[in-house]
Amino acid sequence: MIRGVAVLIFLCTAVHSRAEMRCDESLVQRGFNFIEVLERCGPPDAEYRRVSFLAAGVYLPVEEWFYEQGSNRFRRLLTFENGRLVRIELRPKPEVPISELHLP
Repeated sequence: MIRGVAVLIFLCTAVHSRAEMRCDESLVQRGFNFIEVLERCGPPDAEYRRVSFLAAGVYLPVEEWFYEQGSNRFRRLLTFENGRLVRIELRPKPEVPISELHLP
C-alpha cells in the first residue's frame, strides 16, 4: 500500500515537473517568456487575460493561451503569470475548432 502511494506521488511529480510542449521542431517549457513562446509556436488560437488578486493592493496579471494542434489532438493551455510561462496543461480534444467559435 505504501509503495503504491509512493509510486503515485512520484508519477504526479514527474508529470508536473516535465511540463513542456512541442511546436513543430521547437520545445516550449515552463519559465519561458511571451516572446520565446511566440518565436517557437506562433500566436495562440485564443487567449484570455485576467488579474488574480492575492491580497489588498497586490495583484497578479495572468494570461492563458490556447493552442489547437489538430482536430484529433489535445488542446494545450499555457498559463503565464507576470509574463512567464508557469503551467502547460492538456485540455480535452476539441468538439468544435476554436476558429469556429464566436469569441468576444
